[in-house]
Amino acid sequence: MGSRSKERAEAAISELKEETGKEAIFLQLDLADLDAVSRAADEFNSKLEVLFNSAGLGFPPIDQLTTDRYDVQFGTNVLGHAHFTLCLIPELLEGAKASPDGKARVIHTSSSGAYMVESDGIQYNTLRGGPARRKLGSQALYFQSKYGS
Repeated sequence: MGSRSKERAEAAISELKEETGKEAIFLQLDLADLDAVSRAADEFNSKLEVLFNSAGLGFPPIDQLTTDRYDVQFGTNVLGHAHFTLCLIPELLEGAKASPDGKARVIHTSSSGAYMVESDGIQYNTLRGGPARRKLGSQALYFQSKYGS
């Protein structure tokens, strides 16, 4: 289970074990830092049949950016997931070989906020700091991130 917070992940892993009898393994993963995402993918050394990208961030302070200087919502909800998935392609291909139907699956969750994005879709000039981003506001930036995922 990839998570930025070891404490929260361990609580979820404990609950999962209690409910299913199966135990997940904690993987340190900060989706707002693409180098950290690469390191997490490098640490993952197992076949992977299903990758479930579900982490998300919504409505942080407007000035909050990722380590790579992207809007933190877009960076976490879109770029972090995409980079993690691409880094894990070899593990997904190995997982497909072990899967009964010969396939691996990648699942991305989003929210109904994806339907709230403005008609022109993602405004790329708002993904980094600047007046256009500030004018758009945290809520619209969230909708863009959900549209992107």
